[in-house]
Amino acid sequence: MLRRTLVGVSCLALLGVTAIAQSSDIPEPGSVDAIAAATTDPHYVSPWVSYIPQSATVPSPEKFLGRIMGAPGELLGTEKSYAYASALAAASPRVRMFTIGHSEEGREIVILAIADEAGIRDLDRLKAATAALADPRRTDQAAADKLIASARPVYYFNAALHSDETGSTEAMLELAYRLAVSEQPMIRRIREQLVVLINPISNPDGRDKMVDWFYRYLKGKTDRNILPRQSPPYWSKYAFVDINRDTHQQTHETTKAVHRMFHEWHPTVVHDLHEGSPLMMTWNGTGPYNPNIDPITYTEFLELSFHEVEAMTAMGMPGVSTWNFGEAFAHLYLDSVAMNHNSIGRGFETFGNGSAETEKRSVSPSSAKMEWYRPLPAPREVTWSARDNLNYQETGALAALDESASQAKEMLHNFYKKGWDSWQKGLTQPPYAFLIPEDQGDPARVAQMVGRLMGQKIEVARAQNPIQLKDGSFPAGTYVVRLDQPYRNYAVDLLMPQRYPKDGEAPYDDVSWELPANYHLQAIPTADASVRDAALTPLTEAPRAVGRVTGAGAVYLLKDTGQESFLAARYRLAGFDLKIAEREFDAGGTKFPAGSWILAGQAGLHDAIASTAADLGLDFTQVSALPNVPSHKAPAPRIGVWVPWADTDSIGWIRYSLDQRKVPYTYLRDEDIRAGNLRGRIDVLLYGHVDLELAEQIEGLPKTWSPMPFKKTAQTPSFGTPAESEDITGGIGYEGLAQIQRFIDDGGLMVTLGSGSMLALEGGLVRFVRRSSGGVPRSGAGGGGASSAASQQAATRTPGAHVRVTFDRADHPIAYGYPLHTYVFRQNFPLYNVPRHWLRMAYCTTCLDGPEDRSGVVMEWGDTEGKPFVESGQAWGEENLIGRPAILDMPVGKGHVVSFNFNPMHRDLNRGDQRLLWNAILNWQAIVAGNTKPAESAAPAPEPED
Repeated sequence: MLRRTLVGVSCLALLGVTAIAQSSDIPEPGSVDAIAAATTDPHYVSPWVSYIPQSATVPSPEKFLGRIMGAPGELLGTEKSYAYASALAAASPRVRMFTIGHSEEGREIVILAIADEAGIRDLDRLKAATAALADPRRTDQAAADKLIASARPVYYFNAALHSDETGSTEAMLELAYRLAVSEQPMIRRIREQLVVLINPISNPDGRDKMVDWFYRYLKGKTDRNILPRQSPPYWSKYAFVDINRDTHQQTHETTKAVHRMFHEWHPTVVHDLHEGSPLMMTWNGTGPYNPNIDPITYTEFLELSFHEVEAMTAMGMPGVSTWNFGEAFAHLYLDSVAMNHNSIGRGFETFGNGSAETEKRSVSPSSAKMEWYRPLPAPREVTWSARDNLNYQETGALAALDESASQAKEMLHNFYKKGWDSWQKGLTQPPYAFLIPEDQGDPARVAQMVGRLMGQKIEVARAQNPIQLKDGSFPAGTYVVRLDQPYRNYAVDLLMPQRYPKDGEAPYDDVSWELPANYHLQAIPTADASVRDAALTPLTEAPRAVGRVTGAGAVYLLKDTGQESFLAARYRLAGFDLKIAEREFDAGGTKFPAGSWILAGQAGLHDAIASTAADLGLDFTQVSALPNVPSHKAPAPRIGVWVPWADTDSIGWIRYSLDQRKVPYTYLRDEDIRAGNLRGRIDVLLYGHVDLELAEQIEGLPKTWSPMPFKKTAQTPSFGTPAESEDITGGIGYEGLAQIQRFIDDGGLMVTLGSGSMLALEGGLVRFVRRSSGGVPRSGAGGGGASSAASQQAATRTPGAHVRVTFDRADHPIAYGYPLHTYVFRQNFPLYNVPRHWLRMAYCTTCLDGPEDRSGVVMEWGDTEGKPFVESGQAWGEENLIGRPAILDMPVGKGHVVSFNFNPMHRDLNRGDQRLLWNAILNWQAIVAGNTKPAESAAPAPEPED
């Protein structure tokens, strides 16, 4: 073994010497040997990165930090990374450093701009040029040609988004130095033809947590079979993996920073660096492709990917592949800011260890097989180091930059042409515009949707006067999205339903993101070109709905027309008594639906209501007398949000939404559940969707890793936010499950979402509901493969689609503000049967399952009037889902359990579904008391089968 190692090091050293002999660089002393020693196989490094070029004036990472990048057993956090980046920018006239934002915890998010001296001097002019090329309405072809002659493509690299993918930070710092000082002809050409932007740590909070985690739990451990958990429980204040599912919403500070960068620099390429595929996958997708992306983009990212495969394969680097990753239908990731705005969004998946240690790794048979898209496969077994991973990332990045430099003018021409094509489609092809009426029951939600469009630089205006079109009449104040604009294609993508092909392969992520479906609003496309004649006022900032208080009298009424802000309003008015009407009533000639609020006169109420109305866009009416209508009290509940240490990701979106609405809640850790006394602390226990099977939900992280503190110390200064623990292992255990049972028995309301409903329906909290099929809708990677297969390969699949539902109990408080027939967003969750009066007790004729009991079914899947099941996206095997429960409300002891078979809090996208959850919370006391009467079964229950 030692002899093989020495031979490998010798080969690498020879490779480095050969590369240096053919270049204009002088190697930094010791760099060839250090890289060779850190690389496990001579095939895992290219001549381009086998040495560090020497500079007399600019510090290398090795000189500044005392080691090569990718050294075994070491990781850089933000402080040292940014210190080096700052030193590089200070020493080199070819580098500048910019701050583009700050994380939720206050850390800087920085980028390095790298070009030759002339490019750095001309950065403002070059930015102005790409901005002008982005808008063909103000830059005609002649002006564009003149700009292109002296402009440069901007190529942006994004590193360390997913914190356990640890290699890209050091790869990008070394790349930045190499680009700044190397005199190789290829590097000089890159500097002269491009502006390269490097974000070495796009998620700095997660990076520091991961670095602390490595040094606390992983350093020195090289046997992958017995490693403890390789990731901290949090990568940011709210999100984990979903920090890369935020491009449409822009909720996280990382996303906001990268979007600001994009619209300042207009990069031709946004390139995200990830780790997960052996040995390197360069994305472009298998199809079906999104029809709203300009086809030029697909040819561009295919060309770049194939060039990288060709270049790296030619250098003898095995395991470089393309094509066989994702489908390129959904563009909801961080790099998608480019795909959605006429640039190229792309990325790598390399074979990271999730650690800085060298490990023996197995490569799956499929990944070790020669294919047309993988001409030189990886071996089945590899010894893989952090430097190996860096070598692949940096070599691939250089190949991409080399190709981009050689195609610089064509890339700029294509960038301009895609904006031109999008603008021209808006002029020559219907629809010519979308009209978004302001009065759709919830002006605040309309304003929020418009704000999201504007956040994507999609232009929105308001009608100055009524508009008469073939589609109908639209009042003054209607929002209008004219499509003769450069981002027309993205506007269409966001405002029209998605249609994923029925014969398409299983998608990588969601197949519906249509904003009107997510917000339960209308955006009406028009094929009437006369819409361009309408007098419009362009919006320069996102609109905000402002409510009013009208009428006279001591009683205040709030008409329920489906407003999402009801939950926020209740906590603004938490100190006041409030009742909710259970039936429709009339007051002053106005009909108020069930769910409307009634507030009798109370000291200080008027000012509180006036403030709430103005801030939340709610219209209150004053009347002289209380209406005569059945109603129930609705005190603001004490909410507890349980966040298991084993999976904090999806529930982070719940916390985000509550924080944004300034709704107070108690953060409940596993140990808080185990400690009990829940009923003394909270009224509503909210347990969101988790990517965990039932046993994982109960038992949590393995106790064999105990103790595993997540707490701020001198050794781990980044730990302890947003929550801390002496030991994150062990879950709630069966002791905690018993405490939840006691909480419900004592009159509490538990609400479960998505796969979190497994705990209630399969863990024994609720009886007589049987799981039919399906699994947890997680990634197919790692230990989740079996569950993912059960989910993705089930006969019935709704992989992130909007599908239709019907309320079985239209008078239930959860139905307030909704029509009888509506739709919700659903992923591939398990299917559950309609509850029975009892389940099989033994094998005998009279012991089998009892008759169906639909009294607990609040909502069922499908439209009972026969409308098509899919509103947007796609579904398979929907006939097996239709008629099954979508929402259950089941009595347990003195309390109730409300279980959603979908997630109404999906990534802060499906805001039109959120009111369903808010209804359960607002009406918790009525639900627990059983005030509403369940509907009778529509048909007699079937007899048990033999």
